[in-house]
Amino acid sequence: MERIIEHRRKRLTEELREVARSAGLIRTLALREWRIKYAQTRMGLVWAVLPVALYTGVYSFFFSYVLRVEAPLPYPLIALSGLPGWNYCKDIIYQAGPSIQQEQALLKKSYLPKLIIPLYKSLLGLAELLISLLLLLGVLVLLGRGVSANAWALPLIVAANFVTGLSVALWVSALSGRHRDLYHLTAAALNIGIWFTPVFYLPELLPAAYSHYLFLNPMAGILGWYRWALLGLAPPPPLAWAGLALALLLFLSGLRYFFDKQHELIDNS
Repeated sequence: MERIIEHRRKRLTEELREVARSAGLIRTLALREWRIKYAQTRMGLVWAVLPVALYTGVYSFFFSYVLRVEAPLPYPLIALSGLPGWNYCKDIIYQAGPSIQQEQALLKKSYLPKLIIPLYKSLLGLAELLISLLLLLGVLVLLGRGVSANAWALPLIVAANFVTGLSVALWVSALSGRHRDLYHLTAAALNIGIWFTPVFYLPELLPAAYSHYLFLNPMAGILGWYRWALLGLAPPPPLAWAGLALALLLFLSGLRYFFDKQHELIDNS
C-alpha cells in the first residue's frame, strides 16, 4: 500500500492542531535532549548556574566599582534579573534556529510536523531559566528582600519570553534552508543586541530621549516585566506593549511562513 502525502496550504489553525497532536513527542524529544546534555558532566546542573553567577560578578564589579554607576538597588539584583530572560531568548534562537538542518536524519525517516523540531529545541532552556530565577530568589533572601507581590505574573512573562525567542528562531529556521549564512548573521546580531537591551543595566541609565524608544525592542519590555514581577520595580512604559505586539506579529508571520516552506526544508540530495 502506498501512502500519498499531499503538500497543500492549510489554515494556520489546522497546522497547529496537527502539531498539538504531537505534544507527547515534543516532550519526549526535549527530555531526551536534556538528559544527553548533562549525562556526561560531573557538575550537572551547576553548569546552568555558573555562567550566570560569573557574568553577574563581572558586571557587578565593572558597573559598581569601575564605572561607579548609581542604582536604586544592589547591582547583582539588576544583573540577575536581566540575564535569565535574555539567556533564554538567546538559547531559543541558538537551539531552534538551525534545528531543521541539524535534524535532517530524523525528518527523512518519518513524516511528522516539522514545527515540533524547533518547538522541542525551544523548551531546552526552560530548566536553565528556572534555575537562574531560583538563584535570584536566593540572593533576594540573602539581602533580606522579599519577593514582589507581582510574582504571580511570572508564567505570563516566561510565555512572552518564549514567544519572542521563537518568533526569531522560526524565521531563521525557515530561511536557513536556502540561506545558510543567516544563522551566523543572527548570532552576530545577538552579540550586538545585548547592548541595546537592558540586560545588565536599567533603562534609566540612558538619556530619556533614547530610553523611551528602547522599549520597541520586545526583550527590553520583557526584562522590565521580570524586574517588575520579581523586584517590585515600576512596570515598563506603554511603548513596551508596542514592542510585544511587534514580537507577536513576527511570531504569527513566522509560523505562516514556516508552514508554507516546511516541505522545502528537507534536503533530499
